[in-house]
Amino acid sequence: MPQEKLSPDEIPLFPILRGESVGQDGEFSGHVFIVHSPEDTDRDWASDDIVVLDKETESYFNENPGALDKLFQNVSAVLSEYGEPMGQFSSIAYERDAICVVKVPDASHVLENGMHIRVTATENQGDIYFID
Repeated sequence: MPQEKLSPDEIPLFPILRGESVGQDGEFSGHVFIVHSPEDTDRDWASDDIVVLDKETESYFNENPGALDKLFQNVSAVLSEYGEPMGQFSSIAYERDAICVVKVPDASHVLENGMHIRVTATENQGDIYFID
């Protein structure tokens, strides 16, 4: 899936959220879609969707790693309020060549569906910027 690059004029200076990058390094711009329950993943994904996993989905994805793998097959970036640096998020994100940021506190409360954001992931840090 293509990753959009922003011009220097469009790059915000301060992140609105921060977490631990556990997937591929890179940047991705797109629109937020918050997953509050497993049923929310049963949809057609847009090429620029950035999935935000609410804390309430943790037990489901821990018990169903195949569902997490299916999610990573369909999107290029995932932000999660939970997860570990050396867990299933990391292995699946690398396998699917996706950006993944875990331990993003209150992401489902700060972000809103449709919000345009940019995610940057470098080494073990992931930053989320508001675009418009």
